[in-house]
Amino acid sequence: MPDRPLRVLGVGDGRSLIFLRWAWRVAERGHEVHFVSDRITDRASELEGITAHDITKLNLGTRVKGVRRFLFAGAIRDLAKELDVDLVHAHYLLPYGYWAAQAGVHPLVMSPWNTDIFTYGRDNRRGRRWVRAAVAAGDRYVVSSIGNAEETIRLGAPEDKVERIVWYVDLRPFGPDKRVEGIASRFGWPDDSIVVLSLRNYRPNTNLDVLIRAFARARKEVPQARLILAARGGWTREETERLVDELGLRDAVAFHFAAPDELPELCASAEIGVSIASTDATPASMIESMASRLPMIMGDAITIDEWITQGEGGEVVQPRDEDAVYEALVTLLRDPELRRLYGERNERVVRERLSEHPGALLERVYDTVLGR
Repeated sequence: MPDRPLRVLGVGDGRSLIFLRWAWRVAERGHEVHFVSDRITDRASELEGITAHDITKLNLGTRVKGVRRFLFAGAIRDLAKELDVDLVHAHYLLPYGYWAAQAGVHPLVMSPWNTDIFTYGRDNRRGRRWVRAAVAAGDRYVVSSIGNAEETIRLGAPEDKVERIVWYVDLRPFGPDKRVEGIASRFGWPDDSIVVLSLRNYRPNTNLDVLIRAFARARKEVPQARLILAARGGWTREETERLVDELGLRDAVAFHFAAPDELPELCASAEIGVSIASTDATPASMIESMASRLPMIMGDAITIDEWITQGEGGEVVQPRDEDAVYEALVTLLRDPELRRLYGERNERVVRERLSEHPGALLERVYDTVLGR
């Protein structure tokens, strides 16, 4: 690493764990990290070592609802100049990448996300225009999957400027050695429980309703089955809880907020990981579960087959196919040997592919774009 630390400004969702993990990884390398957002985590511990700037309070204009969104680009430009940053890294093209593009700040690193390029970039006329404008403004691009790289290039990014880095996963805390016995008893369950773990947020595209209905059926076949929904947040929690109550599953399903430092133990202490989102881009929950030696049940979304295919590390299902999810659950609940084989394969694969600290990989991109 060059002697002088960088001063980096991130533009993104300050409540997103994916974005915060970017900030943490860069700060760990000794760099000065700022971010600007209209959404900032209210957990003070998540801001240690980084500086957050509320874009809605940067000046008088950005404080005025209905007007401020037209002033965000100028506010970002002024902040970058005031901080004298070395570069800006925008995460998610809409709205954050587009704001950074409109700000005209450079060097500008862009990180498109799945919904950006596969939904807004294809299905919505205005979204397509804004996505392409954001991509065109980038000097370098960091994406987390082959599929995202290909789509970013299709949207106009030069192929030689697109880097694939899973920046939001640090494998160091994760592993089967973090397993603790008695995790079931913490939730009031018997010691012989077979714990299924979901780390996906409460959102329509994570299909937790399908998972819960399939789990209710699977539990009739394997009564020891238990389910932990360890989501960080989301707007469908209430309806998810209602469904659990309607199906009479309160004694078998736990709603649990897992702090980042709790995740390694939680992942390692479960028996099965599940993620059946309709859209995905190398989800951290999958990689962390794989590193913890868990077999996986995965939704057949774009980019997932880069890590898990049917019979290779797990069971792959159509995200809205309740019957398929039920069958996958029963298969793994009944077969500890298959769970072991899938889990060992998964740990080996992620250790081989993600052997370098993500902060070091990001640093390399920054040094390249800055000519350091």
